[in-house]
Amino acid sequence: MSESEFDVVIVGGGSTGTAVARDCALRGLKTLLLERDDIASATVGTCAGMISSGLKYRGEPDIMKMSSTEVVHLNRIARHIIMKNPIVVPLLDLNDVASDGEYIEAYSEHAEERDVPEMMFITPEATREIEPMIHPNIIAGVYYEEFFIDPFRLCLLQALDARKHGAKIKTYCEVIGFNIVRNEVQEVIFYNRITGTTEKVSAKIVVNAAGPWAHKIARICGAELDLRLNKGAHVILDRRVVNVGITSRAIDGRWIYLFPHENTTLLGTTALDTWEDPDTLVASFDEIEYLLKSIEIVIPSIREARIIRTMAGVRPLVPDWKVPEDKVTRGYQVVDHNNGLISFTGGKLVMCRHMAEAVTDLVCSKLGMHAICTTHKNPLPGNESDVDIESLSVEFGVAMHALERMRARRGTEILKILELTKDHPEWKTTICTCEPIIEAEMRYAIREEFPQTLNDLRRRLRLGTGPCQGTFCTYKAASILAEELDLEGDDFLVDILDFRAERWKGIRPSMRGEQLAQEELAQGMYSCVGNLDQSDVDYDLKPWEEGG
Repeated sequence: MSESEFDVVIVGGGSTGTAVARDCALRGLKTLLLERDDIASATVGTCAGMISSGLKYRGEPDIMKMSSTEVVHLNRIARHIIMKNPIVVPLLDLNDVASDGEYIEAYSEHAEERDVPEMMFITPEATREIEPMIHPNIIAGVYYEEFFIDPFRLCLLQALDARKHGAKIKTYCEVIGFNIVRNEVQEVIFYNRITGTTEKVSAKIVVNAAGPWAHKIARICGAELDLRLNKGAHVILDRRVVNVGITSRAIDGRWIYLFPHENTTLLGTTALDTWEDPDTLVASFDEIEYLLKSIEIVIPSIREARIIRTMAGVRPLVPDWKVPEDKVTRGYQVVDHNNGLISFTGGKLVMCRHMAEAVTDLVCSKLGMHAICTTHKNPLPGNESDVDIESLSVEFGVAMHALERMRARRGTEILKILELTKDHPEWKTTICTCEPIIEAEMRYAIREEFPQTLNDLRRRLRLGTGPCQGTFCTYKAASILAEELDLEGDDFLVDILDFRAERWKGIRPSMRGEQLAQEELAQGMYSCVGNLDQSDVDYDLKPWEEGG
């Protein structure tokens, strides 16, 4: 088989696409993954990171069971990027107390296998002792625990493990066509946005894991795929407003949440059927106010925190119509178009490994081969053993806070990064103080994790995602990226402008209060001091900007 011939080509580099690439590679299939942007650059990057037990979907016991089992598998293979988060449900009236009895029974059924306590009612005093920010007039609370994962790292580690086992991972490669002979896909045609060239490869089977764009890929291939697209928006606050997660009913009776997330807090989420372009949609003013108004019923001081950003994504739900959004199954479907293309509808982050196993089973069956799935057993990179942060801090002279954040992203790979500082002690310098990120980790990410832009580094490292939203780290990070990738001066400036524009996309919808002052500061730095508002940089210099 030549370098341009593959058993399977996967379209889409989100949680499901990278999981499929990993499973196929581990089973010995010659595998290629094509992603039009960067790994985890779309829908999965707009979620809260909860690998849910399926509590919300207690009406679908099979989905709950699957979700609970997948939590166990993910804790086995990726525990270094997973954390357990306590969650409290403040109850303000007796109706909530009565309705939550069903949730407690359903949740507790699978609690033991996930190594979490059973859900329990707690007194108002105990509730406020756990989280003092909760409204004083509550009549009771419910306590439970869920697991959260870093979705960016999960996708990247799945891609890296796939590559380790022989798969090719090509980012910034957008599928634009298929060569079909006798109603069977023979070749996949894609535009390489880095080189500015059109390429093609042969494929026995194509797996369409393009999420909310899956119906467009199917259409290019001459097939039809129905999706129910559903928009979810989040508000990101500048600090850890609460110490534990909070779930509560919104003003319309839906469930929303307020979760501590890394060094910030996530407030979400909305659920609106949408026909907007997933590439351009942003959170609306009404969505932001809906979330704030809803959560301040139980957290009255919520508006004291500064909104630093919003984010919005689109869920590619199974096309159940004429039912409310919250009644649509959170399961998934594997759709065989019988022309060499296989597509997904539905699914959730917690199910990505299960979805990959199901479709890889089908691919192997079609190719007439027998290979057992091992993705639930084999650890992802960095999960080989525990890491002693205290001793490493003493040995290498790096602050424990920086090391703990690094460990949460990389597990045992932290040792490779710290070894770099022996020859380059100056690389212990902090580049992003909000996260924090030291220079050695940034250089390691550039060398080992195939980023092309500052936005790619954001997904690898959380660069620029803290309270200042990249105000103080952009130039420093850009200079390191330019040195490592040998970028020209104009490319250096274009990347800074692209990075600032991407930050602005999420900041603009929430501009109010202290965030206005923050943006005035950023504008003064980049437009006045940096003179970027008068830049004569040609945006067509980057090859991947040419066709799109």
